[in-house]
Amino acid sequence: MPDFFPNPFVRAFTGGVIIILLSLLLRTDDYLGPGMNIIERALHGETAAFAFLLKILFTALTIGAGFKGGEIVPSFFTGATFGCLFAILTGASAPLCAAIGMVSVFCGVTNCPITALLISFELFGFDHAYYYLIAIAVSYMLSGYYSLYHAQTIVYSKFENSYVNRHGE
Repeated sequence: MPDFFPNPFVRAFTGGVIIILLSLLLRTDDYLGPGMNIIERALHGETAAFAFLLKILFTALTIGAGFKGGEIVPSFFTGATFGCLFAILTGASAPLCAAIGMVSVFCGVTNCPITALLISFELFGFDHAYYYLIAIAVSYMLSGYYSLYHAQTIVYSKFENSYVNRHGE
């Protein structure tokens, strides 16, 4: 949005109006705020099919307009709702897929696999530890060398025994 509206006040006003209009059009406030109720519903297998796309849209509009839109909880929301949709499409366990989606998207956006694994154990227990571990490993491997946090520096290659410093270039 900064390219379209260089004035931050116009950008904030326009972004706010778009978010309000989308909320009125959809007749829900599910995508405003953290959405913990939607995460809980996803963990029970009860979520709208494209909830993850709508949350991405609302979060992008909010941050693009210059507001603080959150970082971690939207990633939990997106992962849990996508995992729930995946479970519905494949016939798998919705609570398990929502939990896996939640921690693997968190790992992908933060590049913190150990933290993601510990969160999965804390929130969901050790019963499905193998699934969490595999999903987090794949997410970490595919997430590249950047994360949500610009100051985070990954100094070693994820694939080779060599030094990389992507932020130092």
